[in-house]
Amino acid sequence: MTQHALPPQFRELEPFVADWALETEAQRLKRLVGTSIDELRAFYDAIFGRAEEIRDYLSERKLDALSAEEKMLFFLLMTFIETAHPIELNWKETDIDDAFALERMSIGDFDIVGNARPDRP
Repeated sequence: MTQHALPPQFRELEPFVADWALETEAQRLKRLVGTSIDELRAFYDAIFGRAEEIRDYLSERKLDALSAEEKMLFFLLMTFIETAHPIELNWKETDIDDAFALERMSIGDFDIVGNARPDRP
């Protein structure tokens, strides 16, 4: 029996799970700035037409009771939401030259590259 990463009605999106179903905000930001605009567009185009359907599907479930397949779908949608702006704003690349340095950013208790912040216990 083949194990699937997504619920049956979303299986055509499974090729995107390994690279785009990211659990944390830090992982999603790191993926965004490390991805070409063409690769991001392919992901965006695949999810865009299904985003409302995914949202509606997940809205019927409790977040703390999602199955493994539903969690992957949730993470895929979260990544789509957090990485759509370069496409929607017609950027030529996913990162900008004069942006705040990614390695200096932190989200919660960890920096973007996953190290515990020294100023947090």
